Amino acid sequence: MGSAKNVKGVDKDSGSERPTTDGREVWKVHEGEHRESGPVHVIMTALFIGIGIVVGTFGSLAVPIGFVSAFWPGQAVQAVGAVWFGAWGIIAGVVFPIISNTISGSAPLPVSLAYIPGNMVQAGLAAWAMKHFHAHPSLKTRRDWIIFIAFGVIAANFVGSLWGSAILLTFGLITAEAWPIVWVGWWIGNTIPGVIFGGILLKFVSPVIIDSKAFVKNWWA
Repeated sequence: MGSAKNVKGVDKDSGSERPTTDGREVWKVHEGEHRESGPVHVIMTALFIGIGIVVGTFGSLAVPIGFVSAFWPGQAVQAVGAVWFGAWGIIAGVVFPIISNTISGSAPLPVSLAYIPGNMVQAGLAAWAMKHFHAHPSLKTRRDWIIFIAFGVIAANFVGSLWGSAILLTFGLITAEAWPIVWVGWWIGNTIPGVIFGGILLKFVSPVIIDSKAFVKNWWA
C-alpha cells in the first residue's frame, strides 16, 4: 500500500510548513512516494456502494417523477467518490445505481444496465476535470468551485441525463413528446443536490481523505 503524504507548502516569510491551496501539489506523486492499489481501496469501494445504495434509493423514492427523481443526491456520491478514489469511485458510482434502482423500482434491470455509460460520466467527469485542471479537492479557491460545478455537476449531469432519458425512450418507457421534459427534469434533479451535497463533502471532508492512504492521485492509487 502506498504511503500518504500531507500536502503542504512552505511559508516564504516564516519558513514553516502550511497547507497549500495549489491543486498541482495535491495530485502530484512526489519523489520517493510509492502508490499502489490495496485492500483499503476495495473497502472504500464497498463502503461507497453501500452509501450510494441508501442515498440513491432514498432519492428515487422521496421525489419521484415517473422513472426519474426531481432530487437525486446519488450523483453527489458518484462525483465525490471518483474525485477521492479515482477508478474505484467510478466503479462504486456505476454499481450502486443498479442496486438502488432495483430496490426503489425506478427502473427494470435491463434499463439500469443500459444506464452504465451515463453513470460512468456522472461519476468520472468530476475526477477527470479536477485532475486535468489541477483543482484542489477541498475547493480552496473560486476556480476550484467553478471546475467542480461546471464539469463535475452541470456537464456530467447534462450527459448522464441525456443518455438516461434516451435509454427510457429507446425502451419505450416514455414517449417522444415526454422526452424533453424527462431529460430536463433529470438534469435539474441531479444537478441541484450535486452542487449542494457534493460541494459540502468536498469542502469539509476532503482534507481528511487527502491525508489518508485511501486517497487516489492517479486513477488506481
